[in-house]
Amino acid sequence: MGLEFRKEMRFAELLSPLTNYGVDRQPVEHRYDPLTGRGTIITTGRFQYVKKSFELDERAVSDIVERTRATCPFCPVKLESSTPKFPSSIVPDGKITVGEAVLFPSLFAHMDYNAVAVLSREHYLPPRELAPERVHNAFKAAMTFLRMLHEVSNKPLHACFMGNYFPLSGSTIIHPHMHIIASDLPVQLLKELIDKSREYSSKNSSNYWLDLLDQERSSERYVGEIGETSWLTPFAPSNTYEVWAIDRKHSDFLEVKEEDFRAFAEGLARVLRFYQDEKLSCFNFALYSGPLGGDSEFFRVGLRVLGRFGYKPPYVSDMWGLQAILMEGESYETPENLAQKLKAYFV
Repeated sequence: MGLEFRKEMRFAELLSPLTNYGVDRQPVEHRYDPLTGRGTIITTGRFQYVKKSFELDERAVSDIVERTRATCPFCPVKLESSTPKFPSSIVPDGKITVGEAVLFPSLFAHMDYNAVAVLSREHYLPPRELAPERVHNAFKAAMTFLRMLHEVSNKPLHACFMGNYFPLSGSTIIHPHMHIIASDLPVQLLKELIDKSREYSSKNSSNYWLDLLDQERSSERYVGEIGETSWLTPFAPSNTYEVWAIDRKHSDFLEVKEEDFRAFAEGLARVLRFYQDEKLSCFNFALYSGPLGGDSEFFRVGLRVLGRFGYKPPYVSDMWGLQAILMEGESYETPENLAQKLKAYFV
């Protein structure tokens, strides 16, 4: 059993008022992720119609930045008094600081262990100014925290770093920050990836992620390499602006060296520059790992980043019932076209 890049083409026909009620035959392409089998729908005919929803309104961005500045709990004037501290048994100093990054527990936890890393002293930074240095410092602070947890935990922990930028990505605070979550119970995506990667390794006596890169390196979806990280657009994306990175050598965060985290931060910086040039203002990213210190040679550390609808009135979410309830991905542009535009940023 090898990798299968399966897709099926369908067509929807209608008499459209946009063409004076002539026949409009629209392509609908169904693709399936080679590892998980999860389906996604590529509807390229809608991209130009939907593209404006991804773009920001600069005045709306400026308004919310100024409106939230005085009450922001992450700005330097309030950070120390408005944010919690870790128990000394986990983090002796209560908080962890690396450069401008300050890491502390989330006030409202989403997981057994949930930290927040504030990325900058500035209340607002456009996407292209977040990485690489500020994100890399946050990664270093997060790894200090995870190594402390690993020392005191009696169970293998599953960890992810997660960024939510601006309200339409789900962020409740404008000030740039990211989350670090860890538990012996992996989040659903990580559980699925680990289970399916282990199953693939058992059936094929090889690592799925390395096999994927071997196949994708010559495809239109391959974007480039930075250090030990390979960057590509996924065959079956869940989102129009979805980009992946895969670490070719390391299976969990404890194996990853500082230069490798720097490579992730540098690649993310290039993607964010591309997003900003596309006028995107909202995005999510997740950097995930196999179980810390566990036997997971069948796995590889990876990063996923998604562009979201822009901060622009009237505010509309890019996630509708197809994704939120029916669990089907949807992209308005092919990953091949996205990769061609993104490659210029990896030269």
